[in-house]
This record gives sequence, structure tokens and C-alpha cells, in this order.
Amino acid sequence: MKQAYGKYLLYIFEHKLNVFIECWKLGLFVQAFTHDLSKFHPAEFFTYTKKFYSDEKPSKEEWQYAWLHHQHHNKHHWNYWVVDQLKKEAVPIPRKYILEMICDYKSFSRRWGRKRSGPTISDRLIANLLTDRVILHPDTRKECAQIIEQMELVNAQKSI
Repeated sequence: MKQAYGKYLLYIFEHKLNVFIECWKLGLFVQAFTHDLSKFHPAEFFTYTKKFYSDEKPSKEEWQYAWLHHQHHNKHHWNYWVVDQLKKEAVPIPRKYILEMICDYKSFSRRWGRKRSGPTISDRLIANLLTDRVILHPDTRKECAQIIEQMELVNAQKSI
């Protein structure tokens, strides 16, 4: 199990580095350093290690608790801002956390994007922000759309 803990620690550091790079580009210096610190908390660390790096898998309840802990301790998760899932109601997300969420999504392509062609994991996650699969306040969804549009313009200019 020690080897699994080591592998998970390396994954956390790699993920934090990838998010750090994306946040730094946008001037999100505090988020660059503080992103996903809850992953080191025992409520998440041991369960995530079991789920992704061990043959011993956590129970359904154990995994749900760890995931809920993560969502509720990280403001860059849209789930943090949901006040009523059944009514699909959420409060507005401050811009810095919207940007951190997008940096988090973009970080997945820093790791996995080079290994695929077509839309990346990041592309799909970011596109989901404009669908009903993600519960957002209308103002937040509008701001996401504006940010995504700006990103697409920048990417189009880079490809010229």
C-alpha cells in the first residue's frame, strides 16, 4: 500500500503543477498555490489512493464521502455553489473560481491531451459548463460562455 500512496502523491503533485501553470498564465497566483490542497486531507487522500492506485477499493459510501469532501472544500468546483440540486439552483460563482475551474479542466489535457486526437477531456469538460448537466446560476453560465468564447478566439489566433 505504501507504493500506492507514493503513486498517488506523485499524481497530486503532477496535477497541481499542471493547474499551477494554467492559473499562473491567468494571474491567479493564490489559486496556483492553493489548488486542491484538500487532496492531502485524510478524508480524501486514503480513499482516493484506494480507488485509483490500489487493488483494495473503497466502499461506495467511503468514495461518496471523499468526493463530497473534495467538492465542499474547493470553491473551484461548481458543486460547491449548488444550493438545491432538485431545483437545480446555485448561487453565482466568483470569476476567480470560474477561471480556476477552467484551469483545472485544462490541466487534464496537459496530462492526457497529447495522447488523443479530436476533442480532449478538457474540451468536453469546458463544453459541459454550457449544458444542463452542470448546475450553475444563470449569471455564472453567461460568464462561462464569455470566457469560453474568449478562449476560442485566442486559440483561433494562435493557429493562424
